[in-house]
Amino acid sequence: MEKIIIIIIIIMLQKLITNRNLKQNVFESVRNFVISAELPPGSKIDEAFLAIRLGVSKTPIREALSMLATEGIVEIKPNRGSFKIKLNDHDIIEIMIIRENLEGLCMRLAAERMNDKVIQKLEALLDDFEDKDFEKDFHSYIDTNVRFYNIIYKTARSPRLVNLILSMKDLTQMIRLKYLGDIENVKFSLKAHRDLIEALKKKHPKLAEGIRKKMLRYGYGYQLSR
Repeated sequence: MEKIIIIIIIIMLQKLITNRNLKQNVFESVRNFVISAELPPGSKIDEAFLAIRLGVSKTPIREALSMLATEGIVEIKPNRGSFKIKLNDHDIIEIMIIRENLEGLCMRLAAERMNDKVIQKLEALLDDFEDKDFEKDFHSYIDTNVRFYNIIYKTARSPRLVNLILSMKDLTQMIRLKYLGDIENVKFSLKAHRDLIEALKKKHPKLAEGIRKKMLRYGYGYQLSR
């Protein structure tokens, strides 16, 4: 009898884990779809389309959209459905002010705690990417950019600060996708990242902070000019 109970408990736990993994996978897929350039700002989100695309019912889709609404990525309008938010100039400026101060502080901390091993990793990332034809595949830059800053965030050794920065990543991602679609912006960004590495290598907190803020202002300034 005890063995049967144990087996039932194991099956229930496995089902619970599977359901949690499914919800997480659906959430990440819906989030990636919403913040991508595939869905224009202000567009209504087709729950049926996403359900078919992901091979699930509408329930986990709606749960994912509700979570995105709490993050400010989606707006749910009663009796009308869910819509991707459309950032106006005020939104972008607000994001810029918050983001540049958080990132600036993170760069200062990272510069103070920098070491040669981390510098080598950062340089290797940019070396590898500069050998690629990013004009044809600028999305590769996004992946490299994420890996680049994850290394710096880890070096800063301030998990609470990093969590605050990452909590805004979806909003900033929607802006960066447009910014990175312009090849000249990518070239500017690569040069700025080289300058940032030099500042970190010299363990110059103020310089590293200034370079990062300049990079963010350039990107947001581009967005506001469109």
